[in-house]
Amino acid sequence: MGRRGPSIPRAKAARGGRGKTTAEELSTCREILQAIPKTEIHLHLEGLASVDTVWNLLQKNNISIPDVGSEEDLRRKFGVKSLQEFIDLFLNVIQNSFREEADIRLLIDDARAYFRRNNIVYAEVHFAPSMFLKNGHHFDRLMAVLDAGASDLAKDGLELRYIIDVSRTFGVANAMKNLELTLANRIPAIVGIGLGGQETTGPARDFVSVFDRARSQGLRTVAHAGEAVGPESVRDAVLTLGAERIGHGISAILDSTVMDLLRDRKVPVEVCPTSNLFTRAYATTLRNHPIGPFFERGLCVTVNTDDPTIFGVELVDEYLGLVEEGIFDTDQILRMVRNGVYATFLAPEAQDRLWSGAARQMEAKGRRPPD
Repeated sequence: MGRRGPSIPRAKAARGGRGKTTAEELSTCREILQAIPKTEIHLHLEGLASVDTVWNLLQKNNISIPDVGSEEDLRRKFGVKSLQEFIDLFLNVIQNSFREEADIRLLIDDARAYFRRNNIVYAEVHFAPSMFLKNGHHFDRLMAVLDAGASDLAKDGLELRYIIDVSRTFGVANAMKNLELTLANRIPAIVGIGLGGQETTGPARDFVSVFDRARSQGLRTVAHAGEAVGPESVRDAVLTLGAERIGHGISAILDSTVMDLLRDRKVPVEVCPTSNLFTRAYATTLRNHPIGPFFERGLCVTVNTDDPTIFGVELVDEYLGLVEEGIFDTDQILRMVRNGVYATFLAPEAQDRLWSGAARQMEAKGRRPPD
């Protein structure tokens, strides 16, 4: 995080405290959010693949998916209603459709379009290689395509960095293999590794050796935790695994000591509200989502989309939903935008430059930037 660190004041109002926001305030907030350059730090590259892209690849590569006989069938399949449905769609449909090297390049095109729509100028994006390798891709070529993609986006003023998801789904040996491949084929755009996949069958403590090895080689570390398993998963990810950021973390709401651990250690929480509502593990509406109490308790809360295409939400609308439901006001939203800058793995000077640019845009819109 940056020299000043994330902005984590206590909320003036949280979860049910403000009532519905007026149309005028919502319009003003949208205008500001669209104008300011933003970051996103919990985002899966494959989750940016559009339905059109996946459908075209299924046809091109002659891949048959059960119950998917048309693009409309595929669109319905994207409407996941549980974490298991999400994992099935992610692994067996989306990732499974990218069979040739040229296919991977389409992910960069979809990412560019998403970043431009939401004025995201810096993103740390997860990429999970396991299924691609199972489908015959070569790791070195995958990295070459990703590196070329990051370079292409940089020409448009968009900075993309990768977090390689070593994945808990396929076990520790596979995770270590993914790490060693990452180290052997490391490209400048890779900033770290992440632990994603099936949290219920891959506890964080099993992957300590993988994370220790990554840190010894200068990679940053993040972990999904508390998305489908209780607060003990978040505690283990911080204390045992040593994760620098926590993806989701929402089950921490069930244990005040875990919330305090995150706050006191200044571990950013990558909250993905809409994603959490789809999986329905710990929240069913924004009004009962833990993000309000997290902010109120002083956690470093960041707002992210996880998989925009799958969950049908983009970053600007993710923020706006929280305002519309009265969870936060515009000033609080801008504090979380700031958190999103200082929770990145950018160097402090780069964080400061990025935030200065955002602050100038706020001032141009007549809004005082949060300290």
